[in-house]
Amino acid sequence: MNLHTVTSFVPIFNKRSLNPFSVKMKGFTLLEILLVVGTLAILMALILPSGLDLYKRQQLDSHTQGIIQALRRAQLKAMSVESDSSFGVYLTNDNYTLFKGDSYVSDDIYNEVFDLPQIITITGLSEVVFSKFEGEPNSTGDIILTSNNQRRIINVYKFGKISLVSVPSLPHLVQVYYRWRNDDGGE
Repeated sequence: MNLHTVTSFVPIFNKRSLNPFSVKMKGFTLLEILLVVGTLAILMALILPSGLDLYKRQQLDSHTQGIIQALRRAQLKAMSVESDSSFGVYLTNDNYTLFKGDSYVSDDIYNEVFDLPQIITITGLSEVVFSKFEGEPNSTGDIILTSNNQRRIINVYKFGKISLVSVPSLPHLVQVYYRWRNDDGGE
């Protein structure tokens, strides 16, 4: 047996394979994890405020339309003399209620209550009752919904017209708008 055949059975090592740091490890380094977490934190800080504003604006628009529909339903029920009664809508910061009769009674079984989120506040008219046959409101004016410096104004006019007015959210423009309207609610 010669020397060459004996060495062929011995595995050949080089200096690199004996180095413990040359072994390939699987996984992520701490630096890589910190970079990903930092990038996600920056993205969330940029996206989250605009997402919350979008959510609040959507809630405001949705509930504004809900109140308009409740007012119109009350008006139509009064005009059709359903149950030989007038109908109305009662508004608070917690909810709005479509009710039967000449005034709101909290424990009436005919009440239809719709909840409002806490981010919306309501000012202006708190109760609107529509007369039988004509569907004219007992009170005219504005219902103002506010959320996150956004406003939606619902006008209830003398002869029963219900409309949504788009007003910029700047306070001084709202004051100009109120001065511009006539006493009878017309424009």
